[in-house]
Amino acid sequence: MKTNSVVTVLDIGSSKICCCIAAISASGRVNILGAGYCVCFGVKYGIIIDMESVAKSIVKAIEAAESAAKINVKSVYVSVSGRNVKSKIVGASVYIGGRVIRSEDILQLLSFQNGEDDSSEIIHAIPIMYSIDSMNGIKDPLGMIANNLTASINFVSVPKIQLNNLLLCLGKCHLDPTEVVASSYACGLSASEDDAEIPLSQIVIDFGGETTTISFIYNGIFCGSELIPIGGRHITKDIAYGLNISTASAERLKTLHGAAFVSIEDERDTVLVPVLEDENVIDMQQLPKSTLNGIIQPRIEEIMLAVKQKIDESVFKNDFKNSFVTITGGGSQLTGIRDFAAEILNRNIRIKKISHTYGNANLPISNDFSVTLGMIKFAQLTESVSIRDVLFSESNENKGFFKKTLLWIENNL
Repeated sequence: MKTNSVVTVLDIGSSKICCCIAAISASGRVNILGAGYCVCFGVKYGIIIDMESVAKSIVKAIEAAESAAKINVKSVYVSVSGRNVKSKIVGASVYIGGRVIRSEDILQLLSFQNGEDDSSEIIHAIPIMYSIDSMNGIKDPLGMIANNLTASINFVSVPKIQLNNLLLCLGKCHLDPTEVVASSYACGLSASEDDAEIPLSQIVIDFGGETTTISFIYNGIFCGSELIPIGGRHITKDIAYGLNISTASAERLKTLHGAAFVSIEDERDTVLVPVLEDENVIDMQQLPKSTLNGIIQPRIEEIMLAVKQKIDESVFKNDFKNSFVTITGGGSQLTGIRDFAAEILNRNIRIKKISHTYGNANLPISNDFSVTLGMIKFAQLTESVSIRDVLFSESNENKGFFKKTLLWIENNL
């Protein structure tokens, strides 16, 4: 980053909305000034189904972060997720004609029309690998001489209806979108952040409320993703149904005592379960811990087997054959999840631990905030990538990259 800046990121998930306000120094150091979250029931599998409910939750999360940071928020980086967010790798080429490659040439590659229909909007164009003429594996072609410049680009698109409803919801909260970020992309960035031991290639599994996302990351580059429509909320519902308790009590039991599988000690250990008696009297009963974890284990096994199938059927299965798996998100805090995942996936597993409080944030930042932390990393990259400098003209200085890109395309293509 060229100057100090303050960014606000907003993760709209299926179970809760998280907000972080962060100061980013010129050297790239991040200090989270404030954070907030609010339970949300107006989103289903990434789709807004109750706009008023979502808007109220956004306002509560924003106000909590504003109160801690003592800053009024006007614009946000906002996440988008769900099975309708698609990524597609496309080859694109630009004729250079033996001259030096300019930033405009690279931007023309990234704005390549890849055959998406009018019902979708491209929100990310991520170059995976460049080639100049017959030379492959070029990391940064800017300033090099070439006859032809080609690239493999990961285009991430969102249905316009889903995107427009998201922007309309922000408008109801008097917020302007700086940029829209795919949550699968943000998870990958979060898993790679501030980690000197990060492997060259990794598969990032993010346990969300209603979905589990699988992101493929190579050398820090987001190559694509898969999605499973099962998440932590399904485990909570299983517990509530199996023990005949409220979902709030089930969530509390899962968080405090839940494990991914039943162990020998679980037969001896007990947990207190609130049971509703006659006349709405709640009685606390002791149950073996094995009863609780016996409900959780089949669902975790279902999720992991589905993850394995998605990986095995993916176009990346050969490229990521021996890759590490990084588990993040709220579900990654479940006891025993690492060992259980390693057994089913037959891979080296690591848990991305986020367990401390940043700056002046008014609550601990845990794995629930993995997407928001990845979005902060995205904000850093947005300002630091050199090819974007062509967009920072005086007439565009108050526009975000998302808007600047669209404006450049309109004027030059």
